[in-house]
Amino acid sequence: MNEDRQQSPVLEKPLSPPPYDNDKVMTEAEIPPPPSLSVIEDYEEIAKKDMPPIEEETIEFKCVHWNVTDWNKLDHRVLGPVFQAGGHDWNVLMFPRGNNQTKAVSIYLDLTNAKSTIQPEEYACAQFIICLSKPSDPTRFVSLAAHHRFTSEESDWGFTSFVSFENLQNYIEQESVRVTVIVRVVKDATGILWHNFVNYDSKKVTGYVGLQNQGATCYMNSLFQSLYFTNSFRKAVYQIPTENDQPTKSIALALQRVFYNLQFLDTAVGTTELTKSFGWDSLEAFRQHDVQEFNRVLQDNLEIKMKASRMKSYIKCINVDYESSRSEDYYDIQLNVKGCKNLEDSFKDYITEETLEGENKYMAEGYGLQDAKKGVIFESFPPVLHLQLKRFEYDMMRDMMVKINDRHEFPLEIDLEPYLAANADRSGGHNYVLHGVLVHSGDLTGGHYFAFVKPEKNGKWFKFDDDRVIPATLKEVLEENYGGEQTGMQGLNMRGRLMNRFTNAYMLVYIRECMMDEILSPVTETDIPKHLITRIEEEKRILEIKRKEKEEQMYYMKTLLATSESFKANRGFDFADFDERNAPQNGILVSRVRKDQTFGAFKADIAKWRGIAENEFRLWLLVNRQNRTVRLDMPIPDEEANSTLDEVRQRYATNQATLRFYLEEASFHENDVPVFPPSPQVGSPFALIFIKAFSPEYQSLQGMGHIYAPKDAKIQSVVGKLKEIARLEESNDILVYEEIKPSMVDRIDLNITFTQAELQDGDILCVQRNLTAEEQETILQNGGQVTVDKYLEYELGKLLVTFAPRFEDDESPELELLLHRDMNYEQVAACLAGELKVSPDRLRVINPYYQGKVPQKRFDGQKLGKVLSSGFNNNQGGGRFRLLYEKLEMSLDEIESRCMVTVTVCTPTLKDQQVVELLLSKESTMKDLLEALVAKDVSFESQSGTRRVRIFDTLHGKFHQEYDELSWKAAVSERPFLKVYAEEVPEEEMNMTEQDCFIDVFHFQRITNHTHSVPFKFVLKAGEKLEDTKKRLQARTGLEDKEWNKVKINIVSEDELEVNLVSDDQEVLFTASRPYQQGDRIGLDYIDKSTKMDRNGSGAIFIRG
Repeated sequence: MNEDRQQSPVLEKPLSPPPYDNDKVMTEAEIPPPPSLSVIEDYEEIAKKDMPPIEEETIEFKCVHWNVTDWNKLDHRVLGPVFQAGGHDWNVLMFPRGNNQTKAVSIYLDLTNAKSTIQPEEYACAQFIICLSKPSDPTRFVSLAAHHRFTSEESDWGFTSFVSFENLQNYIEQESVRVTVIVRVVKDATGILWHNFVNYDSKKVTGYVGLQNQGATCYMNSLFQSLYFTNSFRKAVYQIPTENDQPTKSIALALQRVFYNLQFLDTAVGTTELTKSFGWDSLEAFRQHDVQEFNRVLQDNLEIKMKASRMKSYIKCINVDYESSRSEDYYDIQLNVKGCKNLEDSFKDYITEETLEGENKYMAEGYGLQDAKKGVIFESFPPVLHLQLKRFEYDMMRDMMVKINDRHEFPLEIDLEPYLAANADRSGGHNYVLHGVLVHSGDLTGGHYFAFVKPEKNGKWFKFDDDRVIPATLKEVLEENYGGEQTGMQGLNMRGRLMNRFTNAYMLVYIRECMMDEILSPVTETDIPKHLITRIEEEKRILEIKRKEKEEQMYYMKTLLATSESFKANRGFDFADFDERNAPQNGILVSRVRKDQTFGAFKADIAKWRGIAENEFRLWLLVNRQNRTVRLDMPIPDEEANSTLDEVRQRYATNQATLRFYLEEASFHENDVPVFPPSPQVGSPFALIFIKAFSPEYQSLQGMGHIYAPKDAKIQSVVGKLKEIARLEESNDILVYEEIKPSMVDRIDLNITFTQAELQDGDILCVQRNLTAEEQETILQNGGQVTVDKYLEYELGKLLVTFAPRFEDDESPELELLLHRDMNYEQVAACLAGELKVSPDRLRVINPYYQGKVPQKRFDGQKLGKVLSSGFNNNQGGGRFRLLYEKLEMSLDEIESRCMVTVTVCTPTLKDQQVVELLLSKESTMKDLLEALVAKDVSFESQSGTRRVRIFDTLHGKFHQEYDELSWKAAVSERPFLKVYAEEVPEEEMNMTEQDCFIDVFHFQRITNHTHSVPFKFVLKAGEKLEDTKKRLQARTGLEDKEWNKVKINIVSEDELEVNLVSDDQEVLFTASRPYQQGDRIGLDYIDKSTKMDRNGSGAIFIRG
């Protein structure tokens, strides 16, 4: 049962209204109440008052009454008589004593056939009012109203607390009461009216699917849907050759796959593969970007453009016959929203001429300064027109970007011929039809993006909201995305004032009417590359197989079977190597069996596989001990033959999802009948002990066999048997160790019993020959280990390390090497060089996680294990580690005797930057640095320069140090790498007077520690007005006039506690009588438009080509 708790009961009629006095002046409180309404005669008025007005068409409006008698004898659940409305059967469902509560009557409206199997898809949308009234007085009633989409999942809807039992007595009369239902069944034009979208199927309802949102990529999804339904663009994407590409490295192939899946999949399509092809990491995918910029970058990388059109920019003199013009291609148009009521106004604003006069006259060649008209005109329009509405603008007063939510109307069709040049080709007409509306809901700092698209020429509109696609009305497409003030009651705030919409269109897609058939012509399989279809269909087939396997997985389990051969194949720790990847060579049988298979049937299958009788072996359960080793636990009793394997697992290995067994073949027979020692469950006097042999000469350890050891016998008593199994001479003196766990291998005293040594079933003894002193010395000299405990300790230190090229564009291979944690740098480099077939001294191995992201040269005397355990290197999991390597053109010793210097050359202005990397000797001079820059074709030839170069570095975005010969030599000799800046010293520094001084200048955005761009030294000229100082500052920064006009100049104290804005152009910043404090700086406050990430984490869009 469901309840709409947003409604309130209608006020009940007073039992005895106060007398009305005609002669008395009435106060507000004494104004008579409105006429009482009757549920029988005035149900239409009741509906008008309590049902909110809606735009949907009414199928049928109806009022029905149910006279309920014998109230106190009613059942807990009562159904009223069935009535018809809007072509559906309805009735009232009532709980006289409450439903899931005991304080009020519960009443619901029920769609009678919604849950029937005859009409499983039946649903209805209805507004309704339920009234409960006194039989003798239809004006005394209580009512509640609601609306609902009645479906098989929610076939009834109403009110759990309709009227309290206490208040019910006002309407019960002689155990009778009237229940009235006023219902308006409405037409569901879109098919989703009041839909809760639980189990909603976009493909089934609309024929289309959406795109999954992997972060802040909904802006991207809305654009992709628009491009996808521009069928000519989709066909062009399909024509890009991608046969040999990989989806995560090829933008074209990844986009082809997205488009294919949008057409043929039944569920939302993922875009992770596509963003990976852009070169985006997971963080980049969570950033919100500008859609227009993203669209241009995407099409640049695909080398596909919507067919370009041309626009002419011109300046035409008024008084002389002179015109300067330039035609250029354009692919989209940015239109103003602010100050424009509609799209037509925006186009008129775009082509409005500007008059150049007064101080702004135009310099016409041959005519001098002239009054002129400046403007643009369209020479042609493209078949598909992308219009960018400028919803985001810079607010000078607030010094920040803001969203423009003003109302801006756009039509379903627009004629663009009035905006064409007089000599433009007008054939075919220039009527454009709206095809897509891209919408942003929210403010500048965030929000949500979605799109409305009309995929077919004469089709319907749909809303594409990430993974959900729903039908849309024209009101949703147009009116609700114009912006401006909201209309109706929903647009009022708590004070009754109209609120602005924060949901509005920011991009419009129009298609030229005469070309719609061509642009929207259906995309068929013949348009899709065959290799793409083959590849995706094969992937689907594999996924379907995996899906079925996963479905069946709940009925299956895995078993691993070890044999004596498995133990003998083990050359390392533990009983056997159970790594399934190496199962065949390790002698492990991996099986996928049904959980309900009996243990007896499983054992029969094993017997068949082994080729022996079932009574010739028994199966021991292998378990994980607390010390993380795998050992025998107990043989499975014969009594479990009829138990299922899952029951066996739950009984004997509860904490293991996989059953592991050891197959023990009979070693003894009596009268040709196999005999096994008693099971440990019944107190066997024997322990099944496994034997390994260690060969110091060959540095090898191998499983050899097993013995049944008498628990009460001394270990010395089985030494002969141990020698035999280990294949040692009878005369050899032996050492015996117990392999408890990899880090614990203890020597065994042969003079104690097996019980005293705490040896039990499944334990492992390692046997070796006792070496002479001379033998030990020889083995140690050869780098070997003389005892099994030392050998296993050494083996424990082995590490599998992955080596990858340091740089992405290096085509050298990625490889894995088995190394030891005690190796030093030279040993590691030698092993790697051997695999790469290069000289070790021409190879540099780098730990990429050392001290953040700074590459570490060599290991600074550390062992490999120490290096790999630091800096979060174990990023691959499973004990695997990663190092980088770099092939060198010179020896490592020679490189490390030099300094890597990264120079950002700023010439002719600070905005014009070039990054140069130099490898300089640690004894290099400033002259050597400059000569190296010249060798890299760097030149300093600015108009106001001196041809002298300043080398400096920065700290936290501030000017830090200017290098002279002494400080340069100190830095380059002591540091492995340097990052510096180089600029040409301005001529003004050569002409300084005694009154002039230097001051440091830095750039920031709003807050002084949010620095950006390149700081610099600047000459403050005594007595110079601010307007002249600003001109020199602008020249140094290289900022264009438009950007410079947004710069605010501040004097910032050394501690940055004082930031004083200076804005009066006539003010003199510096005089001899007005010096600055030590450490003061000039701070230039403006928005950072560089490519680096700003403080909000957003950055310029890039797509890896």
